[in-house]
Amino acid sequence: MSSAPHRVVVLLTLLLTGMLMCRAPLSANEASWLPVSQVMSELSQNPDFVEALYTRLGRNPKAGGILGPDEIKRLRELILGKNFEALDRFPGMTVTGMGRAVRLAAAAMDKSTDTAIPQPDAVEGTDRAPIEEELGIPAAGRSPAPDAYLRSLGFGLEVGDRIDPELAGRYADSLRLAEVLNRLSLDSRDDASGYHVVIGGQPVDTPSALMNALTEAGHDLEVRDSRYFANFGDLIYQGRDVLTPFWIDTGITVPGTDRLLLVPVSHSQHEFIVRGPVVNAALSFYFGIDGEAVFRPSVTRDQAWVMGHVAHRYQGAEALEVTRLASGIVRAYSMIKQHHPELPFGGYYALGVCNDVNAMIELKMQGETSLFPLTLDPQFFAGDGEVERLARRLPLDNGRDAKPDPRRILGSIPVAELSMLPLPLLRQDLEEVRAAWGNGSLAFSSSRGALIWVLTAIACLLAFLLLVRSRQASGK
Repeated sequence: MSSAPHRVVVLLTLLLTGMLMCRAPLSANEASWLPVSQVMSELSQNPDFVEALYTRLGRNPKAGGILGPDEIKRLRELILGKNFEALDRFPGMTVTGMGRAVRLAAAAMDKSTDTAIPQPDAVEGTDRAPIEEELGIPAAGRSPAPDAYLRSLGFGLEVGDRIDPELAGRYADSLRLAEVLNRLSLDSRDDASGYHVVIGGQPVDTPSALMNALTEAGHDLEVRDSRYFANFGDLIYQGRDVLTPFWIDTGITVPGTDRLLLVPVSHSQHEFIVRGPVVNAALSFYFGIDGEAVFRPSVTRDQAWVMGHVAHRYQGAEALEVTRLASGIVRAYSMIKQHHPELPFGGYYALGVCNDVNAMIELKMQGETSLFPLTLDPQFFAGDGEVERLARRLPLDNGRDAKPDPRRILGSIPVAELSMLPLPLLRQDLEEVRAAWGNGSLAFSSSRGALIWVLTAIACLLAFLLLVRSRQASGK
């Protein structure tokens, strides 16, 4: 079997694993994207793909990595029986199966020496030697090619991100600014011997001081608190985006039904947009699957189905305050991970997912957070620093007794109004839930929703982790 078919089957197996978590109310806008079930239906007509799929799901004893025997058996029955529609609504995995998945993944992380997740480009070293350098913008460097982050898998499939032409033109400056902000964040000395950046002839030693110097030099700074649906697949089939969300069982009963509300996993980030006579850059800040809470250069464009909504905009003094707090999070997370090197996946999930750090910022700036889900373990935030105190104030969704929060669940949907949501079944469920919540008739399940979220989050983590490794091994 060639490597390309093998990678295709690995990828689709991971995507299908996520789809199997819950009964997902999928209804894709066919003019813009395709559901996974349709892609599988078409690919199954190719004998080479079918043979690769058989090998992946059963004939190879090392295959089926994150699926237990029962799940493999059921998945094979659905796919080999061509019951593709069921792939969009299959029941969730068992607790036993997911427990096995976690143990296997942790063991793989402990024993593997060649599959570590690469650090993001924006991360700089933490050398504490006294250094003073110019900002270095405009920066040298080429823009990424349009297909730089796309990889063909054969069978009409591509995986990866498309480049945004506008962002690509600013990539060199964005990368340099992200490097500088991360370096300044990590160098927390109070004396004059640390890392400084010279701008306008004056040295600055903190990210907020740098941004303030830029604004005084005629630049505009806007920070956007943005929400999206998380795209764990980045899959394109015959030029069309493939709808690959991971669905969360919220534990809320959809009014008038016996179904629980399912919503796609959300992604949030704070976006730093700088425009002016010298610096023109676009950055994002979040805690990623790579285990890094850092400023990152923005250069790709999202698939249409992930939507996008700006919950809050900050300018002036508020934008500088968000910059200060984000830099404090970079430093705090770096220190926590130094004290807990045993945490798998760089601390992802134990220290939160992408939403947790952004929820801290929203909590500080707005007095509450509207993000869901939040997963950090407070035991790792026992210190007296500002970030630790904010972390302990967050409402969490992964505890056994965690009660679903309709306000945050609705707040994480990445549209300004539910009427704008192009997934009709999901939109209808959310409207019914919002109405029942408003009149006090909303019903909740027991702790099932919180438990299934834990399992789903772990599945998302493992699937995306393996996907990142697959891309790294292929030279992306």
